[in-house]
Amino acid sequence: MKLFPCKNVTVELRDDRATTLNELRRNTKLTVTLVSDYTDKEFIGQVGDSGFKIISSEIGRGAVCVFIGELQDSLGTLEIRIHNAFKIMFIILMLLPIIGFGIAGLLDGIVTAMIPLMIMGIAFVRFVFMELSFRFISKTGLNKLEKITGLKMVE
Repeated sequence: MKLFPCKNVTVELRDDRATTLNELRRNTKLTVTLVSDYTDKEFIGQVGDSGFKIISSEIGRGAVCVFIGELQDSLGTLEIRIHNAFKIMFIILMLLPIIGFGIAGLLDGIVTAMIPLMIMGIAFVRFVFMELSFRFISKTGLNKLEKITGLKMVE
């Protein structure tokens, strides 16, 4: 089981690679760092000659997912993963139940009834909070990418 969700998708290009990347370049605020910023563009990131590494420009939630694409002539691969900054935040959220269990254990002694609560807290952060946010944000970002560049998922 992976700690952080990740999705690999094979995509088909509507146009050739150069046209697709030029269209993406027109709708991307080009920058070296993947940080949310106010912009009129749809994406923020890097677009090269054969691929891209971008985040959605939506303030607050757009940077959760990083889209990394490598394009060939008519096909390409797209990897969607959680941004490193959000990985750190999610790890901190998963550690909070463990820290609370440790503090309660020091103050009151080990209470076996707290072990299932600790496990449920960690599982809630991983499978509900992290997974649902990844699925929702990656789907909206992928729809935006499909609309702008014409990429179609092959699966």
